[in-house]
Amino acid sequence: MSDPDQPTTPPAWYPDPDPQNPGGQRWWDGARWTEHSRPAPQGGQPLYDAGTQTSGPAAQPASSPQQVPPVPPAPAGGPGTYPPVNQQGAYQQAGYQPVYPAQPPGFPRVQPGTSALTSYIWLVVALPLVTAVAFLFVDYSSYFRTVISLSQQGEVSRGDTTQLIASMSGFIVSALAVQVLGVVIYGLSVLFAFFDSRVLARRGFVRPFHWAWTFLTGPVYVIGRTVVARRRGGANTMWPIWGLIAVYVIYFAVVIIKLATAFSAIYDSSYGLVTGSVS
Repeated sequence: MSDPDQPTTPPAWYPDPDPQNPGGQRWWDGARWTEHSRPAPQGGQPLYDAGTQTSGPAAQPASSPQQVPPVPPAPAGGPGTYPPVNQQGAYQQAGYQPVYPAQPPGFPRVQPGTSALTSYIWLVVALPLVTAVAFLFVDYSSYFRTVISLSQQGEVSRGDTTQLIASMSGFIVSALAVQVLGVVIYGLSVLFAFFDSRVLARRGFVRPFHWAWTFLTGPVYVIGRTVVARRRGGANTMWPIWGLIAVYVIYFAVVIIKLATAFSAIYDSSYGLVTGSVS
């Protein structure tokens, strides 16, 4: 069923699409190709004859059907050629507006010069130093010297057992105190990160890095916070990163020095015991 508003090609002679009639013409009845064809026009005869049906082939009586040769398929759009339809103009005339893909929303930037530094972020950065300082007070040397000394003796007296228990008790208490202090520092890091996130929001940082990332570790929050603050246009955003690097350099240096001192004392103690027993 054809659209009544669609333009139609009037009946006339048009170039024959049949390759067996090169340069010839075939009659188009307004809806389809017919079996009537003729050779190419001679002289100044017009190529397209848009006359009435009388200028076409004579009508055949319905009682004498003819054998219709196979007709090659007509090209798309009929024998006529029409310019492409301006679909955008048609949509606008019909009251439709073109729909474009929405752009992802961006977060607004803060005012130039807005600092991303807060006192709370420095507390988050510096808290690991408290653990390093507490680690200095754990007495590894005394405990291991006592163990090595008793292992070199053939018999262990009651006084030696008391000394071993005292050394072990002091070592265990110190180690547990460091562990408890680590848990307290962990909780303080989460609390300070929460306060830091609120301060950034009051300064105009839209959706700052969420403080709950501190539950993983404090450095995760410091790194993520720095990235988000830089994207929002904050100033002095890299200082917490440099501070965090410095803190962990100091932390590992303290741990290495402490362990080296403890093992050196243990070695000296065991070497003295071996030398004394040999002499």
